[in-house]
Amino acid sequence: MLEKLIKFFVYKTKGNITKIQLFKFLYLADLYTVKWTGKQLTNLDWRFYLYGPWTQDIEDALQEMNGSEIILEDRGRTCLIRMGPKGNEAENFNLPKSLEFMLENIRREWAGTKNDNIERLLNYVYNTAPMVDIQQRHEPEEKASLNLLKEREVLLREIEDTS
Repeated sequence: MLEKLIKFFVYKTKGNITKIQLFKFLYLADLYTVKWTGKQLTNLDWRFYLYGPWTQDIEDALQEMNGSEIILEDRGRTCLIRMGPKGNEAENFNLPKSLEFMLENIRREWAGTKNDNIERLLNYVYNTAPMVDIQQRHEPEEKASLNLLKEREVLLREIEDTS
């Protein structure tokens, strides 16, 4: 599923996505599915590391795909990810329509490499329940586990409060 999600976001943004954005998009995909279903979309082990959600599995997948389906283009402080020679922009991802709709909403809301888009994305991600919770208890260098269920707990409390 991870490789499919990476290709989805890279292809749908036509390669106009940074590595930082991709990490955040994948985090949001997992976070939203946990929020509404109680289960993660992927089996990624999300960690709070260097101020944001991170997992070694994405780093590994990107390296494995680099040069074929995607190209990692280092631009100093930024790494741009674009389609590689074996990438197929018209690929059928065979995702359920509801999932594709959610992923497309993430892409539409946060895509674009302008600084204000990235800054809005970072602010949003850093204010999600798992990130707020972990930042209160851990230092950025610790690689502390993120509890995505914190987002679902917030939703359930909100629903309860309106009842």
